[in-house]
Amino acid sequence: MQGAAAIEQIESMLAPSAGRQRAFRAADQLRWRNCLDMLLANLALAAFNRIDPERFVAVSFNANDYTGTPYSSVVLKRIRDGLASLGLVEGQRGYRHTRDGVVKHARRTRLRATDKLRTFFADCGITRASIGWHERRDIIILRQANSQAGGEPKEITASRATLLEQNAWLSRAEISLPADGWSRVSARYFANDKDPEERLVAGEESTQLYRIFKGDWQSGGRLYGGWWINLPKVERQSLTIDGEPVVERDYARLHPTLLFARCGQTLDWDIYTVPGIVGPEVRELGKRTFNRLINRTSASPLRLTATGLDRTQLPEGIRFSDYVAAFTTQLGPVAKWFGSGEGLRLQREDSDLALAVLARLLSANILALPVHDSFLVARHHEDQLVDAMRQAFKARYGFVPEIR
Repeated sequence: MQGAAAIEQIESMLAPSAGRQRAFRAADQLRWRNCLDMLLANLALAAFNRIDPERFVAVSFNANDYTGTPYSSVVLKRIRDGLASLGLVEGQRGYRHTRDGVVKHARRTRLRATDKLRTFFADCGITRASIGWHERRDIIILRQANSQAGGEPKEITASRATLLEQNAWLSRAEISLPADGWSRVSARYFANDKDPEERLVAGEESTQLYRIFKGDWQSGGRLYGGWWINLPKVERQSLTIDGEPVVERDYARLHPTLLFARCGQTLDWDIYTVPGIVGPEVRELGKRTFNRLINRTSASPLRLTATGLDRTQLPEGIRFSDYVAAFTTQLGPVAKWFGSGEGLRLQREDSDLALAVLARLLSANILALPVHDSFLVARHHEDQLVDAMRQAFKARYGFVPEIR
């Protein structure tokens, strides 16, 4: 109710800037209200961001983005300009740089609530709980499709049923992180604001999952959209599902295990460590190095350039090039996939596996929160989770994996 009253007040404030001499037709009035509701909800959500309430909201004013929707770029522009004239929003206009008909760089308009609008929200009793969540995107997305991609394969279409059922369960569940957890996440975010791993969804609103493929239907396919996915692993242990603490289990060394299995070998040792190279962070360095080797597409896959983080995690006195050489020597059987971009195709495999695990759990009336190759469930469902992970894997690959 507070939200509806607030929208009506803003609407009356905007009336002089609506740009009309006569009353709206019913359809136009509905479109105006939809746009105002959507824009205010996003501005409020950013203002209530648990980590960075000064963040901007990226808003598209491209007419093509609203074709077939109850929104209008023209109406959004009028509302944006009206709110700005009232001192309720601030930001930067977007731009689109093209050269020879090709977009070289573009950025959407960025908006945020001013102190005046934040005070208005507070005076109206608007809180995070006042904001509803509506995700309009398709749950199966193919980005940057190449010319050979073709239509959506039957097995991917079939995965929609599991994803829709999973999302229905998620919409009814209460997934929470304690306040002290958010404080730690916030501190971590500002300490690492240049680190792409720290791009977090700062709130519990986004729970609906979707699959993203890249280029073709055999590349990618992982699940995204759940706000818990970008939480640091250490903080995920503090999550609760419907008030109950969670437990997280994952497949140990999943991508390396799958590659070695292709070569007819069982991976029963830790490939992320190198004999003779010892340090508190060398295993994390090994994981990241493996991912770089398997994800890049290069004729010289072993010529990796050391990043600042690489140098920090590498023990003193060891050159990065020597480390990479030693690291890859022990991976001889699977080195043929380095520089091939096989990582995206492995993501297709692990996403199919994740959906198989979720389907088994849903059939047992158990909700799991997926994080690519790991899963969180309420603590009393731990045994069922481990069993579902083992059975789903064995059904696909013929052997029982290591579960951590």
